[in-house]
Amino acid sequence: MKTKTIINVLLSLIIPSILYVYYYPWLYNKINYYTKRGEDLNDEMDFINVFLMFIITLILIVLFTLFIMLPYLKKK
Repeated sequence: MKTKTIINVLLSLIIPSILYVYYYPWLYNKINYYTKRGEDLNDEMDFINVFLMFIITLILIVLFTLFIMLPYLKKK
């Protein structure tokens, strides 16, 4: 049960990281092809950036959760 929860959390972090690094620049370039309002973005997949975004997001969520939960844990 705990392993399934951990896998779900990790997938919920890695999917937005991939979207942010690859999909959004690709979509911007497709729209920019028709509008010609700016320069195209680099939409090549960079796994190091995906990994770094994943780790940073995970750290921020853990710190935010600890920040919120710590006062409740100290009371008990």
